[in-house]
Amino acid sequence: MRTILDLYYGRGNKNFETKESFQLIFWCWSLMGIKPLKPYGFRRLWPMAFGWTWLLMSPVAFNVGVMLIMRNSSMTVILTTLQAAINVTGLPMKAVVAACYLSRLRSVDPIFKILDARYQTPEERLAIRENVIQSARLFVTFIVSYFTYATISWLPSLFTHTQPLNIWLPLVDWIQQPTIHFCLHFLIELIYIYFLLTIQCMSDLYPVVYIKAVRTHITLLTERVSRLGENPNLTDEDNYQELIDCVRSHQELLQISRIVGSVLSLTIFIQFIIAAAVLCVSMLNIFIFADASHRVISIVYYLCVLLQTSVTCYQASMLELDCEKLPNAIFHCNWLALDKRSRRVLIYFLHHAQEEISFVALKFFKINLGTNLSIAKFSFTLYTFMNQMGVEQNIKEQFE
Repeated sequence: MRTILDLYYGRGNKNFETKESFQLIFWCWSLMGIKPLKPYGFRRLWPMAFGWTWLLMSPVAFNVGVMLIMRNSSMTVILTTLQAAINVTGLPMKAVVAACYLSRLRSVDPIFKILDARYQTPEERLAIRENVIQSARLFVTFIVSYFTYATISWLPSLFTHTQPLNIWLPLVDWIQQPTIHFCLHFLIELIYIYFLLTIQCMSDLYPVVYIKAVRTHITLLTERVSRLGENPNLTDEDNYQELIDCVRSHQELLQISRIVGSVLSLTIFIQFIIAAAVLCVSMLNIFIFADASHRVISIVYYLCVLLQTSVTCYQASMLELDCEKLPNAIFHCNWLALDKRSRRVLIYFLHHAQEEISFVALKFFKINLGTNLSIAKFSFTLYTFMNQMGVEQNIKEQFE
């Protein structure tokens, strides 16, 4: 198994495999207790039970914390806590979906291995290697972005002697000694935030990495199809077998897309719903209530929420464009050099290749950049409506 630095820089003598793109995600899921470590045993299962307890309790801890600070906090602090609480509410559902369908995600590894074996030229192996490297760099980018939000959340709180997100921790809150209470609460809340953000990051990242892997193999297949009939050294039988192999690769990619789509459909749907509400609250806080420090926190959080869906939607949109190139490659290949049997298969292939690989969020929203833009526009429209109705003035009068 390669280390994160090997994956990031593409180091190692052996050929890279597509399944290595998912290595860091599954490693983090194991570390956070989302999936059990092998071999199974009590010492390996109790961290999993501890992690799931923390995860399932997070909506209660965050939302109760919001209700408690409403009594004596400013609207800026309330909205800063509320925007995090809304996002955390959907996190256990996304984690449960990922945990329940881990076997489905793992089931595509052998299919990707079969696909990898069909590409042995230096250019093709380089494309697979680049996919693994870019997936590792996406992993680092997501982690850094999410942890940046966490860091700028707790740094000001450390100097102002306040809690970053005012999470409800009942056992800690019973401590009467102020200094011990503050330090212990601050430390546990800090660990809790990074723990939840890591799970959030993996839940948002795995659709991106899987769609990107499918894109890589669609591109490789398109290039392979475009070379059909161009090698004069191949017999009619060789060309026929090459064409059959291309058809088989396309069918396997459709199978992968169905398996992966059935999993990410649920998580992206949840994130679309959550994002619309969070973006509205963030804009309300940024433009009306937040002071300088909380405005910076809200802006970074706003960008992280956009990152949760926009990268997946971008990859899905690019996959649709990549799929459109495959029928063109079939049509423009050197089909005149093929025999009659191969031409009949080519017509069949051309017909079925026009079926684009796209993903739908629970049969409601098509996962692409258009939907992502619609979610952002909806949140802005909701904010504008609240602004014109004078909601912010009523809230200011009530809380401040």
